[in-house]
Amino acid sequence: MSVVERRHGGAISTTQRCKAAASGLVNRVTGAGRAYSFRRRRVVACGVVVVSLALAALLASGMHAALLHSGVMTGWMLISCLFLLVLIGVRRRIPVLPLGTMSVWTQVHIYTGLFAVGVFLLHVPAILHGRLIATGYLEGTLSGLFWFVSASGVYGLIASRRIPWRLTNVGEQVRLDQIPWYREQISRSVSDEVQSLTNPAAISVIGEFHRRYLSRYLSSKPSWLYLIYPTSVRRRRVLAGLVELNRYLEEEDCRVCGRIAALVRRRDDLDYQYALQLRLRVWVMLHSAASVALLVMAIIHGILAMRFVES
Repeated sequence: MSVVERRHGGAISTTQRCKAAASGLVNRVTGAGRAYSFRRRRVVACGVVVVSLALAALLASGMHAALLHSGVMTGWMLISCLFLLVLIGVRRRIPVLPLGTMSVWTQVHIYTGLFAVGVFLLHVPAILHGRLIATGYLEGTLSGLFWFVSASGVYGLIASRRIPWRLTNVGEQVRLDQIPWYREQISRSVSDEVQSLTNPAAISVIGEFHRRYLSRYLSSKPSWLYLIYPTSVRRRRVLAGLVELNRYLEEEDCRVCGRIAALVRRRDDLDYQYALQLRLRVWVMLHSAASVALLVMAIIHGILAMRFVES
C-alpha cells in the first residue's frame, strides 16, 4: 500500500491516486523551480558585485595614474555602502511602510557587504604592505572595527541559516521571552508528580532524588558555557539517574519516573532553544551597534581626510 493510500486509511480510487500524483509532481517541479531561480539570482548578484569591483578598481587605478586622490573616491563609496548597510536595521523597525520585503533587503545587505569589503581592500594603502589593519589610532581602530563588522556579518549569514533549521528539529518553538515561564511550569509539574506519589518507598527514593539533584537542575539557569556551546550532558545525567531509580520502584511509580523524564527532556529542549535564540539576539545587537559605530567613525575619518586633501 502506498503512502497516499495509508493516509486515506485504505484503498483509494484511480482519480484520487492521479490527483495525489499530480499534486506531488507539481510540488517537486515548483520546488525545483524555486531552487533554480534562487541559484540564478545568486549567480547574477555575485556577477554584479564582481563587475562593480572591477570597475571600481579600474577607476581607482586611473585616478592614481593621473595623480588624483583615488582614496577620496573609494572612501565615499565605503561610506555610502555603510549607510546602506545600516538602513536594514531601520527597515526592520518600521515594517509597516511599503519599503520592500525583508528578504530583498537582506539580499541587498549581503551583496553590498561583499562589495564594501572589496572597496575597503582598494581603499586601505596598508593592504599593499601585507597588513589588514591600518596604522594610526583612528585608522587602526576604524579598520579593526570594519573587519569585526565584516566577520560578524559572515557569522550572522551562516547562523541565520543554520540556527532556524536546528530549532525546527527540537520540536515546538517557544519565544525567547516566554522560555522562563515554561521553565517554571515544568518545575511545578515535576513537583506535582513527586507529590502525587503514595507508595512510601517511591516517596523516599524519588523524593530524595528530587531534593538532591532534580530540583537543582530545574531551578538553575543554563551556564555561560552551555550558552556558548549547548550540550546534553546534564540531561543525560539526570535521565540516567531516573533510570537507576526504576530498580527500586513499582510499575506505577516507574510511570511517574517516565513522566518526569519527559519533563526533563522538555526542559533541556527549552534550554537549547534559549541558547540558540540568545545567540542570534546577541549577534544582532553587537553587529548593529558595531555597524553604527563604524559609520560614525567613517564619517569623522572622511571629514578629517577631506580637510587634509584640501590643505
